[in-house]
Amino acid sequence: MFDQLEITLKTIQYELAINRELLQLIVDSLTTKSQVAKFLGVNPKTVKNYIDDGRFKEGLEYFYDENGIEVFVPNAILKFKQDQKHKKIEVKKIEKQLDPIALRFLTKKAG
Repeated sequence: MFDQLEITLKTIQYELAINRELLQLIVDSLTTKSQVAKFLGVNPKTVKNYIDDGRFKEGLEYFYDENGIEVFVPNAILKFKQDQKHKKIEVKKIEKQLDPIALRFLTKKAG
């Protein structure tokens, strides 16, 4: 029984090591805006909006290299994606409101 358990654990360790290597290859490629956009499943303009509206913070999710080009921090992008999965999107229902002047015309009785 313990022999089979040891074999199973060694198999899991081996597969985990392979998965870590594969993940590292993916993570290393998350440095450009287009790569980050593809990984997050959004448009590159959305990534720019994340920078502009402060969802991506300079020095945390990205920085500028010596040529002024944005370079993204792969581990921070992974964490950002994980955090996004746990956030609930709140949708607020907005009731239609008519302009008061238009409302007077619409509620007047014919005659």
